[in-house]
Amino acid sequence: MWECAVCHHVELGIEAPSKCPVCDAPQEKFIPYESKLIKGTKTLQNLKAGFIGEAQAHQRNLAFAMKAEEEELPQIAKLFRAIAEAEAVHAFNHLRFLGVVKDTQSNLETAFERETMAEVKMYPQFIKEAEEEGNPGVALTFSRARDVEREHARLYKRALDHLIAERETTYYICSVCGYVSDGILPDECPICGASKDKFRKI
Repeated sequence: MWECAVCHHVELGIEAPSKCPVCDAPQEKFIPYESKLIKGTKTLQNLKAGFIGEAQAHQRNLAFAMKAEEEELPQIAKLFRAIAEAEAVHAFNHLRFLGVVKDTQSNLETAFERETMAEVKMYPQFIKEAEEEGNPGVALTFSRARDVEREHARLYKRALDHLIAERETTYYICSVCGYVSDGILPDECPICGASKDKFRKI
């Protein structure tokens, strides 16, 4: 097993990959990964698969809850939200065995790298392919996500400064596109144009 020293992605294999599939770091940036929490490559693979499955189930159930609310079925929505929370617990339990969660400064640096990679590597390709295949609505969704990921990366950088300065702030998240505002409730989302009533305070 190998860990990318840049983004902390863990890759299975006898030899390190030629480049990181997440951040494109070259092979020399990989170091041997030794989990102090688990033994065996199959268990590690199953934990990763379990985490992905539970995280997807969490989000899927939240989407189902929103649809149930649209259809004025509040009790069903409540059930979906409860199950979503249970799936989140499962996902967290799997994740903590993977050794991904470290000290807060390392976590902020990792989060910054991941957001940056999504902005500059993943979404540009997604946008291009959606446009080539005649899916302008999907391309717009990807474009908004790319722009929001850029803002998320800036927030993580700022959070490192907040951590040092111990400055407290409030965040406002756009429920339409995911844009996060640091300390100010905007009148309109700068990414998707949603009105201020679409923001949630965190």
